[in-house]
Amino acid sequence: MSIVDWFINDLDTEERALTRDLLSVAIADHEFSEEEQKTILEICETEGISMVELMDSIRDKESGAKRLQSTEEKKRYLLHLIRMMSTDGKFPTLELHIIEVIAKKLEVNPMQLLSFVFGEISEGHISKDEGIVIVDNFVRHYTTIGLQ
Repeated sequence: MSIVDWFINDLDTEERALTRDLLSVAIADHEFSEEEQKTILEICETEGISMVELMDSIRDKESGAKRLQSTEEKKRYLLHLIRMMSTDGKFPTLELHIIEVIAKKLEVNPMQLLSFVFGEISEGHISKDEGIVIVDNFVRHYTTIGLQ
């Protein structure tokens, strides 16, 4: 089973945790850089995820992840994954596809996903230069696979 199949078939289960998704995006390109490690720890600190919960999610134990209901929760979740993806400045197709699949499972369409990024740019949370690169890579990805 590929990593993408894992998301397609398993994202609805309660034990899906942000940390597992972050790690999956980080290792999709077969590298796990220091920047990616640092970003995961920063996001965990921001979200109040302890090292025990982080390690449990790596070990595939239930870590108390909640289902995301509101648009704001989904936005925050997906933006963490996008931050993880852009940390190393690389945007491999597999990382884009993983985020696309997760967004689809969260019932976030491509236009909403891009609007989340535009919102972060306009609020100054993502620099314009970085935002352009992120949007460009997603647009290329969606152009290749088609809007679904």
